[in-house]
Amino acid sequence: MAVAPFMSQDPNPEEKRRSRRLHVPVGVSVSLRLPTKQSVFVNLRNVSEYGACVVRQGPLDIQEDDNVVILVLEYDSASRISLLCKVCWLRDTGFNTYVGLSFVNSSLSQESLTRLVS
Repeated sequence: MAVAPFMSQDPNPEEKRRSRRLHVPVGVSVSLRLPTKQSVFVNLRNVSEYGACVVRQGPLDIQEDDNVVILVLEYDSASRISLLCKVCWLRDTGFNTYVGLSFVNSSLSQESLTRLVS
């Protein structure tokens, strides 16, 4: 399956990125651990080697520059990916909250990226 680049709700232009974001199929849910230690489910919208965009219906109790953790469980292999992230930007549409995340001190391998977008 070919993966097309996705223009997200991110207010930052693509040309400022270190790597291209890849659109994730609808319905890929990940856990996001907030600074309050509460975990919530969010939908992964797009991802790159160095960051991601997630969306949640309704508000999220986070601010720009907060540190959060994304936890991706892979049910077929029983493995998980846990990534510390910094909140780069937030966009509240009144119905959904979009969050731009930058991975802190880590990156996703090409193999992990392929599994997320397949």
